[in-house]
Amino acid sequence: MLGWLFGRKKCYICKGKAERAQTYENDNGEKILVCYKCVTYAERRAFKKL
Repeated sequence: MLGWLFGRKKCYICKGKAERAQTYENDNGEKILVCYKCVTYAERRAFKKL
């Protein structure tokens, strides 16, 4: 609820807490965070790793 206050980030794919997150770029050029559990899915979706 107070994630914006404490700087907690959410995974783009599963909407869970992204503690060990990788940064990717989607097709629109926006930077997104992906948690370590969803990295394989993000690579299959051809997100560009930054």
